Amino acid sequence: MEPAPQANLTEIFSSIQGEGPDIGRRHLFVRFYGCHRRCVYCDSPETVTAMQPPGYRPGAFWVEDPPGSNQLRSESNPVTASVLMALIEAWDEPRGVHHAVVATGGEPLLHAAFLGHWFPMVQARGLRTYLETAGDLYHELEKIIAVTDRVAMDIKLPSVTGNEAAWGQHRRFLKVCVNAGKQVFVKTVVSAATRDDELAEAGALVRDLAPSTPFILQPMSVFGDATNPPTPAQLLAWHRELSRTLEDVRVIPQAHKLMGAR
Repeated sequence: MEPAPQANLTEIFSSIQGEGPDIGRRHLFVRFYGCHRRCVYCDSPETVTAMQPPGYRPGAFWVEDPPGSNQLRSESNPVTASVLMALIEAWDEPRGVHHAVVATGGEPLLHAAFLGHWFPMVQARGLRTYLETAGDLYHELEKIIAVTDRVAMDIKLPSVTGNEAAWGQHRRFLKVCVNAGKQVFVKTVVSAATRDDELAEAGALVRDLAPSTPFILQPMSVFGDATNPPTPAQLLAWHRELSRTLEDVRVIPQAHKLMGAR
């Protein structure tokens, strides 16, 4: 018998969803360690593999206890899906307070084997599974799409992230979601440096595969090296252009930061 997969986490907390169409709903967030990207605007640099010493794995993670209190205690890494589920079951009281359980990061799909064990446990509890992802690891997504209820998919614009383009990977990723009939929305972080041609390519990608998919323009939040948020005029112009071919384009900033929440 193969040993149960394990994962390294950085934190578990309960908060109001501040991004995308589910904004305002309370979610239970599980933040995974490790990311294959290094975006300029990343607001969880402690999860980025390239920003840590070679071979580093966090020995512990923070648990907000009680949920919503911002009081933290430490738990040991790595964890099994059963151990993580026990923490969640203790938290989800009263029953129904959390609309979904969010796998975030870092990049949760680096832990696809773990998610394949854990997500069914979450669903058996009667909770929705919600994946926040960079939207490029389509092979890993294929392994867990059947047990994923909601996908928050990033499209990474090179002019904003400082990373290489991933158009082919993004296209294949969205196609997996669409073919599986899953709830998915696309989010792209925009800054004052956003290039019109890149945003047009992102819009064309969604138009070709699923033009009714919600397309979220998320203005860059000022954090670390991310110091050039877009202007209102830029946001209005981009919204106008994208709305010519897409059915549901929205501008949604990170509302949890406006509230001072996690």
